[in-house]
Amino acid sequence: MNSAIALLIMNRSAAKAMRSDEVIFRDGFGERVLVRDARGRTLHETLVLRSELTGVPSFEFSLNQRLTALDTFEHSAFVPVRQLVQLPGGVPRVSLIADHVEGGVRLSDVLVRCNTSNHPVSTGTVLFLIKEILDAISFLHRQNPDVSHGALSPERILIADGKVRITDYVLGSAVEQLRFTADRYWRELRVAVPSSAGGLRFDRRVDVAQVGMIAVALLASRPLGDAESIGGLGELLMCLTQTTDHGPRILAVPLRSWLMKALHLDRRRTFVTPWEAEQALQEAMAEAGVRAAPNELEMASIRPRPSGSMLTVKTNIPKTPISSAPAAEPIIAAPPAVVAAPSPAAAVPQHAVVETMAPESEQPQESPFAPVTNLLLSARAKKVIKFGAVSALMAGGFMAAQFVPAPARLFSTTGTLVVESKPENVPLYIDGKLQGVTPVTLKLSAGMHKVELRHGTPRVFNVYVTKGDRVSQYIEFPARARRSAAPQPATPLDDTTASTPATQTTP
Repeated sequence: MNSAIALLIMNRSAAKAMRSDEVIFRDGFGERVLVRDARGRTLHETLVLRSELTGVPSFEFSLNQRLTALDTFEHSAFVPVRQLVQLPGGVPRVSLIADHVEGGVRLSDVLVRCNTSNHPVSTGTVLFLIKEILDAISFLHRQNPDVSHGALSPERILIADGKVRITDYVLGSAVEQLRFTADRYWRELRVAVPSSAGGLRFDRRVDVAQVGMIAVALLASRPLGDAESIGGLGELLMCLTQTTDHGPRILAVPLRSWLMKALHLDRRRTFVTPWEAEQALQEAMAEAGVRAAPNELEMASIRPRPSGSMLTVKTNIPKTPISSAPAAEPIIAAPPAVVAAPSPAAAVPQHAVVETMAPESEQPQESPFAPVTNLLLSARAKKVIKFGAVSALMAGGFMAAQFVPAPARLFSTTGTLVVESKPENVPLYIDGKLQGVTPVTLKLSAGMHKVELRHGTPRVFNVYVTKGDRVSQYIEFPARARRSAAPQPATPLDDTTASTPATQTTP
């Protein structure tokens, strides 16, 4: 009997011996566990998703669909995601299994070290990392135009051997199913989402904006706090600096302008695709006279954390259970702890920070991942389970969509539409009814609305207003339209001109 078949029939008593699991990271999505066998050999990593997230109808189903769509996707900058499995135990739990990057360090960990040591990341290294991320995301988008990462952040960027590795690239479509507001996505999951005319859609533009947020954090050389979402970056953007041979100085205007466009804060010009953003970054670097060159000593100083410590990203996850949430908006409960909590003596700042803490006990215990580990030890076994797991989870997704009720009042009832124009005072019609002149801010029912601006040649377009969200539109009319719309003074005719007919000269 070959090894693959032998692993498939391992009983639970044999699985009990396989226990060296270690929770190495925790954030708003859940806990990342490093799974080892009884000899201490690393097998894989698994992201145990919070049950409050997977309990949202279609979340797990969408995750399965994205995993299936990217089944054959491979790129050296992405950490392969293998499969989605149901974990054994009394409480239903779902985990996302991926390869382990030996020696990889999370960018969020690097930011914490820079913040505590008061040592900024060099501008050359920042630009190098951003270009690497944009290049990798461009490859992902070109493989499938309908696919975006959707959850890019320092917590999902690894640096290993001086190279960028991106994790969890299948989360985007599932995260979109939560239908949070942009502020809530940031506070609870550290997912940056700009408001756009189409509502909160996890498309290519979202990935570009999330890369822009990573750039802001790197230039600030610290993790961003709860209040520093895309809409709250005004003061920080003005204070960003760049490193030079003569010390820090204010960030060059071309680089700041690039950030504004990537973050959708420049309403007249935004980047739609990552390759457009990458090309614009090259031009901004040339104009600012800086190069994307990693500091070799800086990259070499990045080392993994000591074994036996856990990295926790403190996000503003409400601790109120869903059942007792305020009527205005349901609150996701905090995930159940897998390891002991940190010492009470450790002070926790209000803003998002990352801290290191050691497990309370090193005593071996039953691993909830052991049955999964047995099957994952063999590539052949992985393929055997994959078809069954995907089929079962897809069927389960359909069942959830039919029988799992949505959390009460997950959405508000209206959204906000802001319309501005150049010139101002342009009549605005919504669904055929006059609503005033620009600039104007309206509360509208969620859904599609017909917007018409009547100035010269009328501008007519549809805007989808998302519940609880703010949608902005800026329309600039061409100069010719502005002149034609302006009243023209009448030209007086004198008596001679009015009475003298045109004469024709003959040779």
